[in-house]
Amino acid sequence: MFFPFVPPVRRLPAGSAWLLVALLLAGPASQAQQRPVHPAAGRPLSLNEALDLARTQAPHLQAKAYQVQAAEADIAQTKTQRLPSVRLSGQVSYGSTNAVAGTMLPVGTIIPSSGSLSGVNSYNAVFGSMGTALMEWSPVTFGQYPAQRARAEAARDYAQADADNELFTQQLRVAQTYLDLLATQSLRQVREQDVRRVSILKKTITRLALHGLRPGVDSTLARAAEAQSKLALVSAQEQEADRQARLSTLLGQPGATWQPDTLYNRTLPPALVPPTATHPTLGLQQRAVDLGQARETVIRRQYRPRLSLLGATWGRGSGLGSNGQTDYGLAGAAPTRFNYAVGVGVVFDLLDWPRVQAQAKAENLRTQGLQAEYQQQQLELSNQATLANQRLQLAAERARQAPLQLAAARQAYRQKLALYNSGLATVVDVTQALYGLQQAEQDQVLTANAAWQAVLLQTAAAGDFSFFFTPVTP
Repeated sequence: MFFPFVPPVRRLPAGSAWLLVALLLAGPASQAQQRPVHPAAGRPLSLNEALDLARTQAPHLQAKAYQVQAAEADIAQTKTQRLPSVRLSGQVSYGSTNAVAGTMLPVGTIIPSSGSLSGVNSYNAVFGSMGTALMEWSPVTFGQYPAQRARAEAARDYAQADADNELFTQQLRVAQTYLDLLATQSLRQVREQDVRRVSILKKTITRLALHGLRPGVDSTLARAAEAQSKLALVSAQEQEADRQARLSTLLGQPGATWQPDTLYNRTLPPALVPPTATHPTLGLQQRAVDLGQARETVIRRQYRPRLSLLGATWGRGSGLGSNGQTDYGLAGAAPTRFNYAVGVGVVFDLLDWPRVQAQAKAENLRTQGLQAEYQQQQLELSNQATLANQRLQLAAERARQAPLQLAAARQAYRQKLALYNSGLATVVDVTQALYGLQQAEQDQVLTANAAWQAVLLQTAAAGDFSFFFTPVTP
């Protein structure tokens, strides 16, 4: 059965808050778990219980919740970018006092040589000091701060939509595996019943062959039929073990054995119209588009200037006196001159336009690709909804025909067996009738299950998992 489990990329659906609260509060408990969680002894595991276990125990759902928290933290970090920057620095140095006039461009590491030009080259060293406090605040960025904030919020919305989509996908996987396990258990029971029936038939044929009433080849064919029946049972047991392990993994429970509720093998779902809802996968895809557009806005606004308010104060000490003396010793390490300055600065990279345009174009093309993926996802979900309706109609027809097939197959088997006991039919006729009975029994036990799987496919296409429980909720 096909489900839209492709995670490409809603307003946020109902249940978003529950996802964070349930997963994050259950995180420490799930990390501390040491043993499987099971329903009460002797009671089947309901589908609702299975979904609750998966919601609170599955590690990858908890990982998605932490990603949402991290995105929230990024928003908080973005808000702090509006705060002013205050940098304090200080140093004490010991070095020569030669100064050279001239201009140096700000490339690499610059070691300033302050003071007036000395008459001669001297290697006499003195102590010096410098302490600064520089404040810079950019209250006007011409939309750069709001764009960064919008990008952080779009990233948070995407993380939330990703968590919601993963939760919905997990619910679908759990329900699918739950129904598959129930179907394989029913199939295994049919195989066990068939093994018992074939074993009795083999004993009867062998006894008739030993008394010379039937040819010896009949007993050989009977043994082959018994072996084939047992092999079919082993295959069913392998499938059941595989579904058990898969369900345990989805529920976050190591080495558990589950007994699903047989309700989904005993009752047929009524025909219902799926609700109109925003599909989580489409919601995730739309959030990806929104995030791409927010990134493009940030890139384009990088070209805008920044207006900054500046303020600074600093103190300067030097072991070189105004008369050129250099014998002040450690006294030069103490600041002796103090200054302050305030100002307004504008930073604008005039030639940055080609780089910004190229980056923005690349981001815009990526966003257009995400929009195309959104349309593709819409198409797939629409076709899946049509397929689900067709499967549900076919399941209803199968439910009408399966009992008739089973009754006819049972009658045909009894008739062939009676004819064989009377010597009017061959063992091949009996085994063919037996095979028809096996298929009829298998179709009968899987009829209701197949109908519920069709409803699950409808649920996957609709994007609202509550729809699946509508037929069985009082």
